[in-house]
Amino acid sequence: MRARLLAAILLVLPALAACSADPSAGQVTLRIGDQGRSTELPLRLSGQLDGLPYKVEFSQFASGPLVNQAIQAGAVDFGTMGDTPAMFAQASGLPVSVVSVTRTDGPGYTLVARPGSGITSVAGLRGRKIAFSKNTANHGFLLRVLDQQGLTQKDITPVDVPLQNVGNVLESGTVDAATVSEETRVKYLKEHPGAVELVNGKTVTPGYGFRLASKAALKDPARRAALKDLTARLVRANAWVKANTEQWIDAYYVKERKQDPATGRLVYAGSGSSTFIPIDAAVAEAQQRQADLFTRNGQLPAKVDIAPQFDQAVISEFNAAVAAAQKG
Repeated sequence: MRARLLAAILLVLPALAACSADPSAGQVTLRIGDQGRSTELPLRLSGQLDGLPYKVEFSQFASGPLVNQAIQAGAVDFGTMGDTPAMFAQASGLPVSVVSVTRTDGPGYTLVARPGSGITSVAGLRGRKIAFSKNTANHGFLLRVLDQQGLTQKDITPVDVPLQNVGNVLESGTVDAATVSEETRVKYLKEHPGAVELVNGKTVTPGYGFRLASKAALKDPARRAALKDLTARLVRANAWVKANTEQWIDAYYVKERKQDPATGRLVYAGSGSSTFIPIDAAVAEAQQRQADLFTRNGQLPAKVDIAPQFDQAVISEFNAAVAAAQKG
């Protein structure tokens, strides 16, 4: 009996050891918090999800703050979001680390004043109703715009709406201006040529996008290995998008976002492109400045130290994974 039990244990132990450190064991599942399939679709179209040595589960959310809620609930291991929700993850005490960062050369959000509002410049925003989505990247964009004019959120009449409804509120005429995505900007200006584009993110934001991983996932050797592999695949998928413009426009803007092809091309061209960059001191410093800006505007109760989100051991490993994927 003892001999049979010992033999069984000896058979099981190598398998358990493999599962604990190697994503190829097939026992790892990465739960990914996505927005509008912007993470899943490039991976799938580029073939980067083929032959994965681990499993992936995508959950779709309407905004970065909702991805943060999923991380807080333990429902996802990895999430994609703008710089403001990433900052709020630290402000909220979420146990996460930054694992990769992209920078866009596009406008990000644009502050648009509706026709007839009388607003012709950013200086004219004082006291006016402005729509944005609280704690998202378009909120961070708005505070930076105001700060450049020596204004704060208290100097406007804020109208907080869900991210997907910002354009609808501007269309309704119930606000004077709104922070809109490139997709909404193209649609709104086509229908309202008298609208005024006041400023876009190119002049006020660093253009960063963040990917965060839970510290629990990073502590597990097998999930950490899977997260590094996924990061490399995201880099290659991003390169595929740039090299396959028409296929991407058709799959994302036409089929997913329900735009006609001509509008899809306009939005794609106007959005600019994103590139994975090393996580460095400049990224952390930009996030700290943003946290301090939110504190000065009364949107955070006290100063937030952003440093704990930037784990140097994690950064070193994941920067290396990004660099290797970009070379190969």
